Amino acid sequence: MQPVYLITGGAGNLACQLTFPLAERGIRSLLFDVAAAPVAPVAAGCQYVRGDLTVAENLQAVFRDHAPRVVIHFASLLSAASEADRRTAWDVNVTAAFALLELAVAHGVERFFFPSSLAAYGGQLPDLISDDDPQWPDGLYGVTKTVVERLGVYYFRSHGLDFRALRLPIVVSRYAHMGAASSYASRAFMETAKQGSFVFQVRPESRPALIYARDVIGAVLGLLEAPTEQLQRRVYNIQALSPTAAELAAVIAARYPGASLTFQTDPQIADLIDSWPRRFDDSAARRDWNWRSAYDLDAMASDFVTSLQD
Repeated sequence: MQPVYLITGGAGNLACQLTFPLAERGIRSLLFDVAAAPVAPVAAGCQYVRGDLTVAENLQAVFRDHAPRVVIHFASLLSAASEADRRTAWDVNVTAAFALLELAVAHGVERFFFPSSLAAYGGQLPDLISDDDPQWPDGLYGVTKTVVERLGVYYFRSHGLDFRALRLPIVVSRYAHMGAASSYASRAFMETAKQGSFVFQVRPESRPALIYARDVIGAVLGLLEAPTEQLQRRVYNIQALSPTAAELAAVIAARYPGASLTFQTDPQIADLIDSWPRRFDDSAARRDWNWRSAYDLDAMASDFVTSLQD
């Protein structure tokens, strides 16, 4: 029988992209989301189930009816939405994750993947962040990511659930949340392509860690498929890019001659971006499951521009 992978947040871009390499491996994706439909194409054979993570009966029905072998838990409220509605953020980001972990144990799920975030860190940070640096997140979104990391490690140690997580930098994608401060890199490409101009609200020297969406898919698959005996951790940092905003503007300008790319720094936005990690020490990921980024700045820019043209 074809194995089933349950992907929460299944309407999102990363979930949709992931269905294609999973299908190539003979895996059927079950996409679960509250949205009406996926935002992007999905692989043949996928099933989309509309439901609410915070409704126990919805989750129980998915496990009862589909018996997923692996859970990939992408669903969450992002930073701005979490601050605007703290109760809902906790219900979606923490309580629902707890329910999923409980169901995963009860139904004998083989593996549970969770994408954490650079937001799980906070305070005065060094330029290079290690896997074990103290986590004192400044925003509720980061708090919820840290809580689920700790829950996952607990379920691994106490209940034998094979929990695996990545702390992701800012993801550069054509489906990035346009209202988020972290979407500035994605918006720079998209608005330049559409309008011929973009105004950066960060500083020219701002350089938080970034990762291209295609690299995220590669990292998720790499960690999911790594033999258990090779993993010395449950949560891994990964590093891809740390270009300055000025360097990002330069590679975009090179691909859109004549475009207007300017800076009008908003101190509130810039201070937030500058408070985030610039580089992750990903030596453990490289050692344990051979993580390597496939996209440097030029490769990401070329691929992103091509995807926008297509």
